[in-house]
Amino acid sequence: MVMSLLVINAIIAPLIKLLFDPSSQYHSGKRCSIQHTKRDSELRIMVCIYKDENIPTMLNIIEASCASKESNVSVIALILVELLGRSRPILVAHQEHDTLRLTKCGSTELDNALKQYVQLNEGCAYAQSFTSISDFDTINDDVCRISLDRRANIMIMPFHKRWEIDGTVEINNRAIQRVNIKVLERAPCSVGILIDRGILSGSPSLLISKATYYVAVLFIGGADDAEALAYASRMARHECVNVSVVRFLTFGEENSKERKHDSDLVDEYRYYNAGNIRFEITEEVVKDGIEFSSSIRRMIDYFDLVMVGRGHPQSVLLHGHDQWSECPELGVIGDMLASTDFVTKASVLVVQQQRMAGRMAKHNVNTLPNQRDQLVHDVPMDEPPRASCTISVDKYDNVGR
Repeated sequence: MVMSLLVINAIIAPLIKLLFDPSSQYHSGKRCSIQHTKRDSELRIMVCIYKDENIPTMLNIIEASCASKESNVSVIALILVELLGRSRPILVAHQEHDTLRLTKCGSTELDNALKQYVQLNEGCAYAQSFTSISDFDTINDDVCRISLDRRANIMIMPFHKRWEIDGTVEINNRAIQRVNIKVLERAPCSVGILIDRGILSGSPSLLISKATYYVAVLFIGGADDAEALAYASRMARHECVNVSVVRFLTFGEENSKERKHDSDLVDEYRYYNAGNIRFEITEEVVKDGIEFSSSIRRMIDYFDLVMVGRGHPQSVLLHGHDQWSECPELGVIGDMLASTDFVTKASVLVVQQQRMAGRMAKHNVNTLPNQRDQLVHDVPMDEPPRASCTISVDKYDNVGR
């Protein structure tokens, strides 16, 4: 019996872990990102809630996603509850479900918020909620399984730090950070990590008060920034959302292949949003990381939400910043914006585009052609393209595109 136990624990168990990777079931060959979804198709957003104080900011992002009859929004909410003791992990549904048990969990605030959202967007929005009670070392499996089953385009995870009303920062649960890292590695869709500073800004509810909601996208380049740009472009359809895309250009690299590729992508979204006064693209030329950081500090407090990609191609703008990174799950820029040294009231959404079998999905774009029907995204045919771009080259006048 002793020898059998030794064999099972010392040989068979590690062998099973070596031969079977449970995360492989989440690797999909189908793209489930926002960028690669048709603009008039349903948008499926999965939000994970750990503390109730994240609900107002999450709800603002959901409402900003602009549910309409042409493009519905489906919300999948998952409450994360840490399993204590030796209890058995369970996954429960708050509504009728084919395989999961129906139960009434302590989620009154979330359920009421989702119910109100669905009522105010009747016929355009749908919501369903779940609760996962599990050990935080394995709860990422429930997160990925539900997102795969519900075919989510993006899941929004909570950050493990919490901002208090006096500006101090506390750590909710260090295990949340490990959950986020595992989800980023295995998610079958795009992932956003929300750094919630809503309690500092006291921004009103976009759902109820219909106050103007200001969103910024910090664009350097790469697939993750492309996903943030695609999400913000959808938000710009909302009558109360103003989107400002700030594209940072490195001085002296105007002829690089990557820059031309990103220019094609930006031009595509500029063309698609032609005539939309709530969508603006500005370009700022900076020389190094110091100017890049200073530029962000000047503008960030004008916005309620700042969106940025997690990963970026090698750039001189990021040199030096990565040496001080505390939260690798946020990337270089996201970590900088989440730092306690970076004083701001704006919430931050760090976006990672869906990884295809562990690799970054390529974003294919077309250079703006003469014939409109060749664009990647459908463009309104009843009006000519009008640029909504402002170029800022105040210090380096010899730089052009």
